[in-house]
Order: sequence, then structure tokens, then C-alpha cells
Amino acid sequence: MVSIMSESDLKIVFEFENGLSLEGTLDRVLAPLIVEEIKVRLPLTGRGAVMRGELKITLGISKGNIKPVKEVKKGDIAYMPLGDSLCIYLKDMKTFSPVNILGRITSEESLLEEIKSIKRGSRITIKKTV
Repeated sequence: MVSIMSESDLKIVFEFENGLSLEGTLDRVLAPLIVEEIKVRLPLTGRGAVMRGELKITLGISKGNIKPVKEVKKGDIAYMPLGDSLCIYLKDMKTFSPVNILGRITSEESLLEEIKSIKRGSRITIKKTV
């Protein structure tokens, strides 16, 4: 999953307590207020849970819907106001509640499969990359 960077992109890395790292890009154009709120709080550490084809990480930013959608693709990174969570989608699917797509995972797609083995409550740190 290779993408071309623009000035509106924020490169991040998700570091899991089991040693797995996933890189991703958040695009400020998609939801500027949400992406900016995440950016100013980096690094963020939260607990993750894999449920129904998505990894959820509670953020604590309490934002609403900007451009809500209910259909996502494998590798999408989105903010779900219901639950105040950042989500990484492990398959193409319809979401339980509306989400704001913020970006995509840029690491190899095969690494998304490894997320399925993450234990509920595992610590995940989100950092800005250079």
C-alpha cells in the first residue's frame, strides 16, 4: 500500500505491545479538526480491542461526525464518535455506526492479518513519524 505524500498528510506509526508496528497516513483534508486534535496529542497510548473486523483504540478526544460514512475498506483508518475510538479496518465492511475516514494503513497489507491476534486490552502507542 504505497501512497504519495502531500503537505496535508500526517505520517503515524501504531506500536503494539507484542512488537508489531503498522505505519499509516492521516489526511487533514478528510477531517481537519479531528486529525489536528490527534496530532497535538501525539504520542497517544490507549488500549485496543479487535471486534467485528476492526481494531478499536479509545482516544478521549470527543469529536463528532464531520463527513460520516458507513462503508469502509480494508486498511482504512477512521474515527468513530460512538465510543470515541480510532479504528483500523481489517476487511471491507459496513460499520456499526457512522465513522469519519481519516486515512489509510501504508504498511504491507499482510501485517493487517497480524492485528487479529492482538489481545483485548493490549497497549497501543500512536506516534508521529518523520
